[in-house]
Amino acid sequence: MRRVGDRRHHWVFPLIVSVSFLMILTSAGRKAYGELLDVSGQYSLATIVMPVPASLIGVIQVDTPAEMTLLKFGIESELDFTATIWDAKFHLNSAINIAGLERVIIDGFIDLGLFDMKLEIWNAVPFETVTDVSHFPNWVVIPPGDLMYVKTRFETSGEFPGFSFNNLLMIEDVTFPNPYADFVPLHYPVQSQSFHVGDIFTMTFEPYPGVTVRSVTNISADGGSSPVKGYSAPGRVDPESTMCDFLLWNETITVTGLEYCGIPFWFSLKVDPCSADILRLSGGGSFSKWGDLELSGSFSLFPILIGGYSFSFSWCDNVSASVSLSNKFRFQSANVRCNIDIPFGSMTGKFTTAATFASDLEATSISLGVSASQGTFSGGINVGISQQADTLRLSSVSTNFGMTFTPVRITFSVLFGRTGLRQASLNVGVTF
Repeated sequence: MRRVGDRRHHWVFPLIVSVSFLMILTSAGRKAYGELLDVSGQYSLATIVMPVPASLIGVIQVDTPAEMTLLKFGIESELDFTATIWDAKFHLNSAINIAGLERVIIDGFIDLGLFDMKLEIWNAVPFETVTDVSHFPNWVVIPPGDLMYVKTRFETSGEFPGFSFNNLLMIEDVTFPNPYADFVPLHYPVQSQSFHVGDIFTMTFEPYPGVTVRSVTNISADGGSSPVKGYSAPGRVDPESTMCDFLLWNETITVTGLEYCGIPFWFSLKVDPCSADILRLSGGGSFSKWGDLELSGSFSLFPILIGGYSFSFSWCDNVSASVSLSNKFRFQSANVRCNIDIPFGSMTGKFTTAATFASDLEATSISLGVSASQGTFSGGINVGISQQADTLRLSSVSTNFGMTFTPVRITFSVLFGRTGLRQASLNVGVTF
């Protein structure tokens, strides 16, 4: 189904619907409970600076470090506002940058006792990710660059003793450009939009104390995300479906909390008529009787497949490690992490280090970090080392500083890469 009409006003109807929904909530809240109880939110202004590679010839080249170079700026302003009227909430999230308006997300929430309802209206400008002449990633507006209605999400949920459910109904433009990918067409008007319908129904209950059964039914939808610039949420409509097509569905039932001879395990059954494997039964378990040492594994019965195993342990909440093994108990990878509190006099400090090892037991990445905080001040430095050309090399050095003067918060961060400065940012936020 394609949406056509005057591109200057195609987002007005969803806006009217959301405002009307807000008015209903407001009038109901005032009639029953009196007055507006709470207003909260945050406004932030962020500035990002990146260096342009220097060149000794008439064209721009890549990775030419120089002490003096040109800088390019990015400025973004974001508003997140919430008005609460007893058990009803109105929320607005909007952002604008140098390229213009990014998004206007409006949602309303109401608590009806046994049920909760939430209505979201997403409006956004189509963006795409490109590589500019300086070989830097950049985000540009896709012409004509109008604010467009993207999707509606209507969520209903409820919770009872031993039982809960959540239903997410979505109407979504399945062709809207992903702002974090390249969009091949050079034009995206309202006439190019295509709206499909999808639904995700989740139900959880406890047939026996400690045992949980979770059922997820996807109808022309899945649990992925279709983001707009700077905003995303789980749940998206299948682009292969149509407005009236409810044949594309799948069901996943997961049982957790089972136990046999002191060993906890779980099962998951997925039914997908549109897949090559109509039935897929998988499961796993863990065994932990040696202090903090835990052994876990996974398997699949349709088709028959052993996924592998993993060991994990922790010591005094300061050191943790995990080891991944193949289905033949061959070493694949390992991760080690350590956190140590450091006394900096009147300041609170922490040292963090982590390392990843490949199947040949050689380190592929190492990170070191120190952070400290006291009252209004916080800061830290992190160093990253990674394997490059079969050699461990310094890959990044980042620092960050923050100052809080309620209600104002100021943060400054700098990221250096192997070839020098990669990015610096200054963020000023006001919380109300």
